[in-house]
Amino acid sequence: MTQAVFDIRDLTVAYPRADGGDNVVVWRASLALEAGAVLGLAGESGCGKSTTALASIGFRTPGTRILEGTSRLGGIDLLTLTTAQLRGLWGGRVAYVAQNATTALNPAIPIGRQLAQPLEQHLDLKGNELRERQLELLEAVRIPDPSSALGRYPHQFSGGQQQRIAIAIAISCRPDVLILDEPTTGLDVTTQARISELLRTIIDETGVATLYVSHDLALLSTIADRLAIMYAGELIEEGPAGSVGLQPRHPYTRALLASVPSAHDRRSVTGMPGRPPSSVVLDSCSFAPRCPHVADVCREGPISFRPIDETTRVRCVRVEEIEDRAEALTSLEGHEVGGRLLEVVDLWSAYAKAAAPVVRGVSFEVARGETVGIVGESGSGKSTLLRGIAGLHPPRSGSIRFEGTELAPKAVRRPRPLRRQLQIVFQNPDSSLNPRHTVLEILRRPIRLFRDDVAQSDEQSAITELLEEVKLPREVLHRYPGELSGGQKQRIALARAFAAQPSVLLCDEVTSALDVSVQATIIELIAKLSAHFGTAVVFVSHDLAVVRTIADRALVMKDGEVCESGSTELLFTAPAHPYTQELLSAIPEVGGVVGGAA
Repeated sequence: MTQAVFDIRDLTVAYPRADGGDNVVVWRASLALEAGAVLGLAGESGCGKSTTALASIGFRTPGTRILEGTSRLGGIDLLTLTTAQLRGLWGGRVAYVAQNATTALNPAIPIGRQLAQPLEQHLDLKGNELRERQLELLEAVRIPDPSSALGRYPHQFSGGQQQRIAIAIAISCRPDVLILDEPTTGLDVTTQARISELLRTIIDETGVATLYVSHDLALLSTIADRLAIMYAGELIEEGPAGSVGLQPRHPYTRALLASVPSAHDRRSVTGMPGRPPSSVVLDSCSFAPRCPHVADVCREGPISFRPIDETTRVRCVRVEEIEDRAEALTSLEGHEVGGRLLEVVDLWSAYAKAAAPVVRGVSFEVARGETVGIVGESGSGKSTLLRGIAGLHPPRSGSIRFEGTELAPKAVRRPRPLRRQLQIVFQNPDSSLNPRHTVLEILRRPIRLFRDDVAQSDEQSAITELLEEVKLPREVLHRYPGELSGGQKQRIALARAFAAQPSVLLCDEVTSALDVSVQATIIELIAKLSAHFGTAVVFVSHDLAVVRTIADRALVMKDGEVCESGSTELLFTAPAHPYTQELLSAIPEVGGVVGGAA
């Protein structure tokens, strides 16, 4: 094996407990980063990925303690250094790219100044030499007109451009080690593909040793050389990215991959029951409560992380017994839909009277019980179209009809029975759920507003049934949104929408910020609830694989217009428009296959 540039050994991290003990969240993690290679680190949210990445470079998030381990960069153990000493390495020999460039970049400082800071501090660049390096970096990450870009502020760039600028700052001093923490999460598929291609080019050209943290297994399998899977603070599988993606050995890795939607095949996805434990489990297999292959031996003691061949390690005592049992993936079949329910005719929308339209003459229909997907890059007008249908962003012109009845442009002017029929679920439940209301209050409100058939004495029963439908325990009723996980909050948002028993559910990027297992659960839940209530769904997403999994038909939007529409199967197997072909060619697939078009 090539000499590791960055060698992490037995890293153990804990948070303090109320009783004075340690709540261990990362246990004896060992990873080796090699020059010019990418090690992908994957797993569900809360499994310890980001904690491992940050702790490995000596960064301690508030409350964390590093109990054990070494993290060697050359002859230096970063875990023995003071904060002042670490600051001499951070930004210079060790670089970090955060998930959200919008919050990582200082909004009050032009990007030229932000680029200059590490160059002045670590390389002592000044004057023309400094400016030349700034321009060189912006050109390397393909920012248009680098000279004028230096004087602009972060908000004057798109989300993808902001992420490129964050990458430019990270590589500015030619680091030995690069830590990427979910750098493309939430970006549309083409922007994600461009940034991934850019990162791979930079890594190959500079030889930087890279740790890429992500919950996106499809993405990691296309960019990483090796792949490590983490669960409950422990590494449970590590091997070449291709073999882990195509022939996973650990049951957890298999379950993660079964949760990943595919644009290459229209098949069902399966969410995992339960949730990862909140701390390391040392006296048994931590995955045992969720594992379909669990046996008594799995609960009898700690499970070692052992090699099973020359390239792969697995933390499972039954791997040899179960590795030949391939779980079949179920293909989805179409279902019958009813007559026309919702009709959108020649809709135009803009954000100011004089502004250029962002939705341009869009027309489509939705049948009863049908799921229609709307896809396209960020800025294509998808969400604006959806908000226009919901009456939250009145269109400039055009018509929206429900069962033949013309809907007023503004939701507040629509009769209550019609408002009940169209319900919307937003991308971010953190901003759509009232943080001062309990789950009980959140779910009771739509029942009181729209459900005249439910007596006040029966409200509690109706709310309990809703919780059962979205697979949440009754205990959450008296909790506030801030006390719930991201997946739980999105389930509450769905329950609130279905509480009105709508005929049409409008979903705006409802799975974009969720890890793959929670995403699969939400997709299953929407399909189940829409079938149970007979609800039509309009599903906006930049994730084409999710749309192929859930939608009967799809519209492809570009620059505010529908450039192609048709059955999901036809769009994904025989796309006619060049833009649709471009979108499909950018989709990462597990195992390194890119593109969903046949």
